Amino acid sequence: MRYSAERHQKAMLDAFENTLEQVDKTQETSTNNDASPSIKPPAEDISGAIGVMKIPKIDLKVAIGEGVDNNTLKYAVGHFDGTAMAGEKGNFAVAGHRSYTYSEYFNRLDEVNIGDEIIVKTKKGEFTYKVNEKKVVEPTEVSVLDKTKDATITLVTCTPIRVATHRLIIKGKLVQ
Repeated sequence: MRYSAERHQKAMLDAFENTLEQVDKTQETSTNNDASPSIKPPAEDISGAIGVMKIPKIDLKVAIGEGVDNNTLKYAVGHFDGTAMAGEKGNFAVAGHRSYTYSEYFNRLDEVNIGDEIIVKTKKGEFTYKVNEKKVVEPTEVSVLDKTKDATITLVTCTPIRVATHRLIIKGKLVQ
């Protein structure tokens, strides 16, 4: 199961990065020579990824899928439907597993501390968040997903590993 998940994750990352290259080529072509025909980026990203998240502190690079259903979280971390997108005002909320059964992308999330960076790259650009809060909550405390005035990020995962009685929450603010 883990091999399959790792293979799927790599395919998602590769496909998303190819999409970003196509977007870059389109922008270069239209900027450099308005008379030449421009390459159109794919209308829909076949990778299923909406972005890539990097957390340097824990050497993490992972594709972000849309949704937090079991199928998405087997192969990626997932964006909570109804929350802001990366770089936008509001709460960009993302969940990920720490388990050994499926994926373990957030396995080391407890090592992330206040002041650490979370970088999210999407088709709209690259956004850096600085961690400003770390806490453990009950699974019923869904207020961590509430809208915010500023551009923020919230990472959610189960804790402790293998027991999963609570949720580890990492919050950050967009760096301007």
